[in-house]
Amino acid sequence: MNLRFLQAIVAIAEQPSFTAAASALGLSHSAISLQVKTLEEELQLQIVDRTTRPPTLTDTGLALVEHARRMLKIADDIRALTSDDSLVGTVTIGVVPSVLVNLIPPALARLRLAHPKLLVRIRSGLSGELAQAVRSRDIDLAVVSEPRVLPDGLASFPICQEPLNVIVPHSMAEAADEDVLRAHPFIWFNRRTWAGQQIEQHLLDRKIHVQPVMEIDSIEAVESLVAHGLGISITPTRACAPDSGNQLRRIPFGTPQKHRSLLMVMLEKGPRQRLAETLLRELQQLTDQDSQFSKNVDARCK
Repeated sequence: MNLRFLQAIVAIAEQPSFTAAASALGLSHSAISLQVKTLEEELQLQIVDRTTRPPTLTDTGLALVEHARRMLKIADDIRALTSDDSLVGTVTIGVVPSVLVNLIPPALARLRLAHPKLLVRIRSGLSGELAQAVRSRDIDLAVVSEPRVLPDGLASFPICQEPLNVIVPHSMAEAADEDVLRAHPFIWFNRRTWAGQQIEQHLLDRKIHVQPVMEIDSIEAVESLVAHGLGISITPTRACAPDSGNQLRRIPFGTPQKHRSLLMVMLEKGPRQRLAETLLRELQQLTDQDSQFSKNVDARCK
């Protein structure tokens, strides 16, 4: 069974048409059609329903896609055992949305520059969901915020610590964090996230009762709502994020200041350890570029 034929089936499942699938693989429409036909003859299965426009995968074809993905993943893991210094194959990395814009892209760009044969796929999601996806081998590794308890079977590696701040409109007068939190409407950062749960626990520990008015999934959205005077919140100062300028005032949360830890998680005995170590170094170098950030203060990467 030719792995290229399996790649064709996976591409058809992931793309809106045969033409798009062929383009994604650098093939012609006729070439990918021939690969599918050859695989159908070899397996004695109907993989594609050609009576529809555009043609679609049959139920058997969809079932084959899942097996093909696993086989291609195994093939990539075998390639990853190469003894030279280059990383090859396909890797799927999970990332929380708060690091997807500013931290992950430059790290992956540096990784791909050093390892051009490496194909990187990204899945965005909540920390808990991504950790479970690593545990079930749906993805290779993930960049998440630190949990209270790491799921069994996973190993974690620290990337950086992001200080937590009470954020208020810049026009608001300076005050102690507790006074501000008690006095103004509060916008929660999603408490389904590990970071949101951490913030909630810190407030409970200090017996600070806030006045909730909203709960938002995006840190960027929370900061925008606060900047427009719709409430206050607690968010991490994100690694490598641009300065919010004169829109927000940040008040350290807690004494000493609390923080969120970013981690890389992977299987304890996973096949992608060399890749994980390489990406981890890139991420740590980016966050260490600003020496103040590693000291847990309100600073950002240059």
